[in-house]
Amino acid sequence: MAEIRIYSQPSCPACNELKEYLIGKGVQFTDYNILEDDKALDEMLHVHKVRVTPLVIIGDKKFIGFDVEALENALAENR
Repeated sequence: MAEIRIYSQPSCPACNELKEYLIGKGVQFTDYNILEDDKALDEMLHVHKVRVTPLVIIGDKKFIGFDVEALENALAENR
């Protein structure tokens, strides 16, 4: 399985739903709180060129927001 990285912030409902969803499915991920981690914020803005959360990186694919169908497809491809 490819590494899963999530860029999130605590007050983001979609971020929290996404993480709860993945935990419920038993999927491991690394969460980067962009309000506490300046390096993660810089990476999100300048490397991935995204300004909204959640940002999900699975391998070399980027997903913005919590789109269950796209996420399920990406997880299935990486099993």
